[in-house]
Amino acid sequence: MKESGGGKPMDDDDLIIDEDDGFDPDLDTVDNDDDEELEEDEPTLTFQVKNGRIRSKFDELPAMVQAVDKILRTERFVYPIYSDQYGNDLPDLFGKSFSYACVEIQRMLEEALLDDDRITDLVIDSIQQQDSTTLFVKGTCTTIYGQVPIESEVKLGDTR
Repeated sequence: MKESGGGKPMDDDDLIIDEDDGFDPDLDTVDNDDDEELEEDEPTLTFQVKNGRIRSKFDELPAMVQAVDKILRTERFVYPIYSDQYGNDLPDLFGKSFSYACVEIQRMLEEALLDDDRITDLVIDSIQQQDSTTLFVKGTCTTIYGQVPIESEVKLGDTR
């Protein structure tokens, strides 16, 4: 191991290593014990977005309303910024029959929403055919902060 001009140890990439940073150059790993605690303690604090502009910050139930809405609007596996567990698979129903889609919507929404640890339950109240290509889903999402009503349109075909 090399030393910097200040007498501090350096790794092979010439990065200065402090003894209290949890880095063991022999193992080339970082101590992640603190990271697990941080994940459990993360608040729901998020930015309030209105008309495409950030207006303020909010927490708890209003933040969960936004989180649920965002999950319902985000297609899974499309955006590399999100993990493969974030979002929904509802666009996979495009081209499927109404009877098949009605059965699959419940499963797909449960899979998408219940992946968030703050969401404890999902109840679908109704799935109605809105027109020849669209289903309209209504339900309630139970979170640790309260109830969040959900409404979502699911397109099964072209509207042309």
